Amino acid sequence: MKNIEDIYKNIGSQLNDSIDSSWDKIELNIECSDKYIGTNAKYQINGEWKNALNLALNRETKIDLIKFHNSAKELHFAQWNKAIYTLEKNGHFDMTFEWDQALQDEWNKI
Repeated sequence: MKNIEDIYKNIGSQLNDSIDSSWDKIELNIECSDKYIGTNAKYQINGEWKNALNLALNRETKIDLIKFHNSAKELHFAQWNKAIYTLEKNGHFDMTFEWDQALQDEWNKI
């Protein structure tokens, strides 16, 4: 598994490469389980959010995120199944993680 800094860089690069128009900020929402990963992204220009940024993370990045998700306890990282990656045009980024029990309960039914 790659370290989290490499994963951050890969996500940022893929977000940047996925958009042809001008933008100020991109937000990628991630849902992740031990076998599944889903994403959706949107971008902001001049303070207005535009939905439906067509982005598909590459297979390697998806696998790295699932491995990171599955090894959170060993890495002394809080358990998570949702994350938000925010990238600003100037290169600044942030990634927040959270646990959504209702989402996990839905996955457990499958």
